[in-house]
Amino acid sequence: MRTDTRIMSIDRLRRHFVLMVAAGVGAILLAGCDLGVLDPGTIEYDDLFEPQAIQPLVIGAERNLGRAVSGGTSPHGGIFGAGAHLTDELVHSGQWVGIRDWSNAVVVPNDVAETVTRWAHAQNARVAAEDAAEIIRNVLERQGQNPDASVPVATSFLWAGFSSRVLADAFCTAVIDGGEELPVSAMYQHAEGHFTDVIAIAGAAGESQLVTAAYAGRAQVRMMLGNWDGAVADAGQVPIDFVHDIRMSSNSTTEYNGLSVAFLEHAQSTVWGTPFAQYGTDVSSAVETDGDPRVTFASRLEDGSVEIGGDGRRENWRPQKYPSRDSNHPIVKGTEMRLIEAEAALVAGDIGGAMSGVNAVRSHHGLDDVSADSQNEAWYLLQRERGIELWVEGRRLPDMRRWADTPGFADFDVVRLEAPGDQPIENDEVRNVLDNPMGELCLPISQDERNSNPNIDP
Repeated sequence: MRTDTRIMSIDRLRRHFVLMVAAGVGAILLAGCDLGVLDPGTIEYDDLFEPQAIQPLVIGAERNLGRAVSGGTSPHGGIFGAGAHLTDELVHSGQWVGIRDWSNAVVVPNDVAETVTRWAHAQNARVAAEDAAEIIRNVLERQGQNPDASVPVATSFLWAGFSSRVLADAFCTAVIDGGEELPVSAMYQHAEGHFTDVIAIAGAAGESQLVTAAYAGRAQVRMMLGNWDGAVADAGQVPIDFVHDIRMSSNSTTEYNGLSVAFLEHAQSTVWGTPFAQYGTDVSSAVETDGDPRVTFASRLEDGSVEIGGDGRRENWRPQKYPSRDSNHPIVKGTEMRLIEAEAALVAGDIGGAMSGVNAVRSHHGLDDVSADSQNEAWYLLQRERGIELWVEGRRLPDMRRWADTPGFADFDVVRLEAPGDQPIENDEVRNVLDNPMGELCLPISQDERNSNPNIDP
């Protein structure tokens, strides 16, 4: 087992206890556990170090990550929503200024709610999951049980790994536990360590689902670290039909799939103006599309009329990706593993190998094969396939940053700024997805972190 920054003292757990209680109250109630108190907000610190607290802590770790990526009842759409608007997955059609700025490719300050809440929720998810694992470890050790073969410990560290990966995917720099500002590679390495631990702990416990999820998560972060050999080796451990979800629920507002809320309960996000409008299937059959079943949207209401978004301007073509508040968020899939293998082949110049991976995914969905006659064509098909397969799953933002370096282009255009004056929406400005003044296509760390952390510049 590792002995680096993952291992936390009881003093550190005590310092983070307030965060954990705030995050885990809903989980404690949902789990139906009785910790001997009437008000979960007043749970004594020492009560967490009891066997009956284990299940709520594990559930709370998952719930925190769900809130971070999805946003709960907020129509902001969480981190996944931010990435979708920053790239080419969605165009903003509502009234939220911060989201409109992302969609317009305008720099969003680090002191606005859209940035502050995303940083806070994502860091809280990471810290709460890491602390849950250490509390559970302490409980098991006091009972004479082996924490290094514990499913609850492995599960908590798995959520810590994915929370760390999400932080690295979304933000421009990394901060770990009040330390200095670091490159995002440090957070990817942090996630890699957690996934490595899960493979060992869950393997000892005989929990194959967790082992496979950890191999898949480690493949994701090794790809972002440029370790293609390691990424391919890990991806090879994951079957194509594997899926590991963050479970969402309508039981409480913090558990809602916030992207479903944003898409279907608020007129905030549209597929209009994105390349996915052509790739996908319009379920209202009003627009001619390529008909890929992985991208569905409705360009018309049930009565056949066009819906205008909350901005009073853009047509609101509602994404159908997450049809209800209970829709789960896939955090890693076997199909992505085949696309990691395909991209590794293409980085090495192997067009045939790349197309083999792409077509494995297409065959899995009953779709026809594609072929490429050049490196550029192969890159386009690979990028398009990843975009469709992982649409609004939080993967497009780090993909675009990676592709800005290798191969150096992404041939996708998206509507950005609205046209001046009274011009129709058809004249709204269209840009290449990489043409974004936010630079590396990422969110800044929040001003709250800068104000409270003495180790980074304010």
